[in-house]
Amino acid sequence: MYTFSVVAKFLSFTLAAEELCLTQGAVSQRIKKLEQGLGFKLFVRLTRKLELTEEGLRILTTLTSSLDNIFSEIEDIRFNELRGELYIGIAPTFAHLWLLPRLSGFQKQYPYLDVKIRVKASKLDFQNQPVDLAIYYGDGNHADFYHQRLFDESLVPVCTPEYALQLELDQDDSRLQEACFLHCTESLEFLSPQAEWQYWLKKTGRNVDILKRKYVFNHEELALVAAKNSMGIAMGRYHLIKPYLDSGELIAPLETVASGLGYDLICPKGHEMRPRFKAFSNWIKQFI
Repeated sequence: MYTFSVVAKFLSFTLAAEELCLTQGAVSQRIKKLEQGLGFKLFVRLTRKLELTEEGLRILTTLTSSLDNIFSEIEDIRFNELRGELYIGIAPTFAHLWLLPRLSGFQKQYPYLDVKIRVKASKLDFQNQPVDLAIYYGDGNHADFYHQRLFDESLVPVCTPEYALQLELDQDDSRLQEACFLHCTESLEFLSPQAEWQYWLKKTGRNVDILKRKYVFNHEELALVAAKNSMGIAMGRYHLIKPYLDSGELIAPLETVASGLGYDLICPKGHEMRPRFKAFSNWIKQFI
């Protein structure tokens, strides 16, 4: 098949023989045996050149893609340099606030590997979308997929210092009922929009009407922008909002509770042994 691909490239037994360091007769004999084995002709032999048959063109199209993948893997193994494309599916806010600030390190480690990122709040369909791996927030239940937990998440209500002062949350939370609650549904399409706030209230033993005044977003970064503009209190996911807490743009005047959920690295079973997945998995482990 490799001999066929070289002959198809040059459309000449003579030039193919030079490329393969074989005699013209040896190349011609290989193609003849291949055609006999397949049961159909690959080339039309004209007076001074060759032409691919329709069947030969179909074989070449498929073979070229396969050989490119094979030689790419060989190059990776021989030179320890990943090449080609890594396609990552990921929730938008995790990509924006957690992955992208760190991804330059991966780029430096694998400079010849192109990365393609597809952001989607709900989980991607590996069957219909050609992603190599995904990172999503959930309960760790990923039937029929390889997955590894990166880290667990915590829920922490956040607002601006000014909003906390307005409701005197720095002293006690008796006026929490007056707050506007900012809800987010990103990565939680299987739950109600109030799920995170309801979970936090249950864990902290509070009884507050979180529906009296509310804004609902399907993108967590939008909820955080609203919080940074003193529009209310957002239920933050600690690993995502930590930069805003560190900068002082947002504060956490109330308790933090474990969410019971976390971030998982996912791929179809069997793909976890592929060099590109292993490279990304090994790189991201340094942050766990």
